[in-house]
Amino acid sequence: MKRWQQIGLAIMTGVLAAAPVHAQDAVRPKALSITATIISAAESAQDADKSALHPGDAVRYELEFTNVVDVPVQNVAFTDRIPHGLVYVSGSSASDGRDVTIEYSIDGGATYHETPLIDTVVDGERVRRPAPPQSYTHIRWLVRDVIQPRAKVTAEFRARLPNRTPSKDSDSSPIGRDG
Repeated sequence: MKRWQQIGLAIMTGVLAAAPVHAQDAVRPKALSITATIISAAESAQDADKSALHPGDAVRYELEFTNVVDVPVQNVAFTDRIPHGLVYVSGSSASDGRDVTIEYSIDGGATYHETPLIDTVVDGERVRRPAPPQSYTHIRWLVRDVIQPRAKVTAEFRARLPNRTPSKDSDSSPIGRDG
């Protein structure tokens, strides 16, 4: 399988959880769609291959939740994995919801925090510091608003293919959509 195809498979990794507004409503909508768009860092270059992801390029991921049931829902949580081989672009996550908390995981989705912390040693002492965004593995949006039937909430983030200095042994070819 080509590397772009592997990244393409990661596009559809979103997970959704929603709770009906009234406890007696046992309906759980599952209407999460995820799209990805390449944002080329090399768009000004005449010979840029627009069908390939090159080092430095970013992918914009958009997640859209639509309430497909006939009752309002609330406490919707949707999660997406940062695709393997890409790194989260700091500050790029957002949502159009009013009451949304964005959390990040650095441990494969086991735990989430608004600001994940890591332990480091500075001058012989253990210090807790914010984890670097490139260590994020997942993003979760917690939407506390009531979402009416047929209403939508969108969220987004960007992930970048890191710039790499190719070595003699590495494959420095771009990741192409066509394989």
